[in-house]
Amino acid sequence: MADMSGQDPSEIIMATVDEERIGATFSGTVILGIDPEGGEAIAFRDFLIEDYKGELTAYLATDGDIKKSIDLGELDHKNPNFRLPIPLGTDTSPYNTVVLSDKKSQKKILTIDL
Repeated sequence: MADMSGQDPSEIIMATVDEERIGATFSGTVILGIDPEGGEAIAFRDFLIEDYKGELTAYLATDGDIKKSIDLGELDHKNPNFRLPIPLGTDTSPYNTVVLSDKKSQKKILTIDL
């Protein structure tokens, strides 16, 4: 397990959603880091979602497994720069992925390795 304190930003560059076959494109940078308001947060920078109409929920997960995850809430489709706070006191060391899933169908849309 990698030490999260010195992690490099995980970049997603035009990852195509193959499993849904909807041709959506995701691009940007996802960073697990210190939240200026206290604790830790997942920061999305220049995060663009193209051709995806549904609502997405983000999870901080172990090996992409939603059963071993923390629900971080809905993504803000309209803003390319936003952050989702991680509940205070959470030990983030077991978590190494951010999973985006469709809010309605609960299907995994994208798994981002941190």
